[in-house]
Amino acid sequence: MVNKLNSVKIKLYNTEIFLENLSIINQPWNIKHIILKSSEIINILNQNNNIIINPQIMASIRINKLNEKIISINLNEISILENHYTHKINKPEIYLREDNKNNLLYSIRIKELLYQPIFIENNVIKNIDINGSLANYKSLNINSYDTWLSNEGGIDIDNFKLNVNKTFINGNAFIGMDENIDIQSSISLEANNLYELFLILRNKNFINKNTLETSKFIIKAIEIASKVSNTTPKFSINIQNGNLSLMGVKLLNVKKLKY
Repeated sequence: MVNKLNSVKIKLYNTEIFLENLSIINQPWNIKHIILKSSEIINILNQNNNIIINPQIMASIRINKLNEKIISINLNEISILENHYTHKINKPEIYLREDNKNNLLYSIRIKELLYQPIFIENNVIKNIDINGSLANYKSLNINSYDTWLSNEGGIDIDNFKLNVNKTFINGNAFIGMDENIDIQSSISLEANNLYELFLILRNKNFINKNTLETSKFIIKAIEIASKVSNTTPKFSINIQNGNLSLMGVKLLNVKKLKY
């Protein structure tokens, strides 16, 4: 059975969602499985950004025998309008599943991510694959995510991989927040040509010359040691008290998530 809705408007906290049509498909033989489909553009407005989701859009929601929700979302393209820039996410796939420990398991795949003005043209981020979980996700309120991150939640990234041009990266991470609304994060990764990423950041004036030189010294030292032991270079990045450090050496300041 197919139910069609026209001129749909949804308000969720400080976010408004608009779409011209939405088809809700119910399967009589499985009432715990719903399919959502739209062939029109979806506009999402919040305080800071205008997000445009281009068709086709397909989502599936089902409930398994343990009463856990399983959600899959397939999109064509997402455009995020921020100030004078347009960021684009090409061919995203999102998979979500509840577990019995009040966590939300997730898997995200993205073909290409264009983030202006840094990751553009030949330096688009490609083949993104992220898997992990959100701890205590039912306590998350989108209007006070900082409270959730600092008190009882966090984003576990069990594994991720991506590439920027000829630089390939994979690793794991955790993202949280302290009581001062500073990001708390630890990242372990393997990478080749990691210095090329810092060159991109420098060319776009995202980091200064001193930061570039410091990163070069650290990365080259790790690469030499890895070559001797015939292993892939491994790096650790930590964000704490508003500072980002590479292998324990401070490189730059990190802005708060919320002001």
